[in-house]
Amino acid sequence: MNVGAIAFRVFVGAIFVFIAAPLVVVLVASVSTTAYVVFPPTGFTLRWFFEVVTLNQYMNAFRFSLITAVVATTLSLLLGTWIALALKHAQFRGRDMLVSFFMSPIILPELALAIGLLQYFSMIGMLRGTAAIVLAHSVVCTPYVVRTVYAAATRLDPALVDSARSLGATPARALRDITVPLLKPGLIGGGIMAFVISFDNVTISLMLASPGNIALPALLFNQAAEVGLSTTLAAICAMLVIFMGVLMFIVDKAIGLDRFFQSTNGGH
Repeated sequence: MNVGAIAFRVFVGAIFVFIAAPLVVVLVASVSTTAYVVFPPTGFTLRWFFEVVTLNQYMNAFRFSLITAVVATTLSLLLGTWIALALKHAQFRGRDMLVSFFMSPIILPELALAIGLLQYFSMIGMLRGTAAIVLAHSVVCTPYVVRTVYAAATRLDPALVDSARSLGATPARALRDITVPLLKPGLIGGGIMAFVISFDNVTISLMLASPGNIALPALLFNQAAEVGLSTTLAAICAMLVIFMGVLMFIVDKAIGLDRFFQSTNGGH
């Protein structure tokens, strides 16, 4: 093995450690017996996990985040798939500019986007309530669905849809039986990205938060800013890491993420 290969492996290993280290610190610190975060932890206890479950503010915020993420993901999949298919089939001057417009929420600083959405919802009288946060999250998540579905649509053979139509299938049936199954990798990838981005969003959730309608990441940010990092917050973060891990495990067992990644890389 040459020096270049060794250096590359060390570099990759360093990146992995850099990404994984904060998760390890949170998981380990969450079982400390002290009320504040220390590393390495002092003693071992699961008290903080039970405390989180019994506190309504955290459970209500988790429930709100989960519902918001599910609804925003659903809206993003519906809207993003329609936009991606329209852009794929449309041929007109200014098409590239339109693609850039739909991708702009990814490029724009999230703080600037959050302030703009805050002002817009305030102007139309929709500042309070769940609908504002759901729509705002959909704006942020839809470009990721457009990106993944559009990539899958570019590999779609138009002859398959044309053959179905020539055999008597209606446009709706051709979409359901031919197009959607072939777009499955893009839909799955976009859906996963949309859910994670919505569930973990802090900036927009913080800007549009109202009494009774605050997402868990925004609540954690507020409490960390007000009282500092407590072991309770570390326990919540550890539970979120475990929740996301379990969710990805279920998705993998249900649909097979290995096949998804092979499909997105051009495999069949």
